[in-house]
Amino acid sequence: MNLVELKDYELVPAPEDEQAWAVRVLSGDYVETVLRFGTIKANKGVLNFDFAVISSPDPDLTTEDISLQEYAGDLLQAIIRDGIESGSIITKGDEDEQDI
Repeated sequence: MNLVELKDYELVPAPEDEQAWAVRVLSGDYVETVLRFGTIKANKGVLNFDFAVISSPDPDLTTEDISLQEYAGDLLQAIIRDGIESGSIITKGDEDEQDI
């Protein structure tokens, strides 16, 4: 899935932390859902992350929803791809495991 910033999603200030960002979904199955990513680690080509649902028009939507987990992974990949292309991604850690 090739998600595009400002078409499919936008970065918005996180409501609980003015130093952080959340992601508002603009299109697809999760329109108007706001997600917040936590720890993100890349380990030997595998991306591990956690996230929270900040708000959603669907009151039953949770991080346990497998479809949402897959979408969040696609969304995170798009954000990282855009960050790498723009030079705005900061990584830290060793070669095998990196915090993003």
